Amino acid sequence: MNARDERIFRDQSNGYGATTWYFPDGDLPPAADGDWEPHEALMILNVSDKPANIRLDIFWSNQPPTLGLATIVEPERVVSLRAPYAEIDADGNPFTIPIRTQYALRVRSDVPIICQYGRLELVPSFALYTTMGFSDRED
Repeated sequence: MNARDERIFRDQSNGYGATTWYFPDGDLPPAADGDWEPHEALMILNVSDKPANIRLDIFWSNQPPTLGLATIVEPERVVSLRAPYAEIDADGNPFTIPIRTQYALRVRSDVPIICQYGRLELVPSFALYTTMGFSDRED
């Protein structure tokens, strides 16, 4: 087996990345007129051959956290989750993220994943912001 095939086999068997990621700068932009849609997105890459069961925890500046928003990233797939990331919370209640309300995000997975966050702003001007999260190297 060559090095490329070994890497693919390792990634499929074990996943790659981390099982916990942190993004401290959530701030959903307001809607705007035009060809572009302001948004926030969380990109999750799962290179393993197992589904990644994801739990998102939202930390607010003015209230207790919202824990356990659930989604699945299928094996060897990438998803782009747009804020508010889920329509219902872990208790089955409607969930939203208010515009221009500061929050932070923790992403938990049962297999190692790679996460990236992005935000497209149009007001007052066009700005694209993207960053890799801080991952927990212990897991």
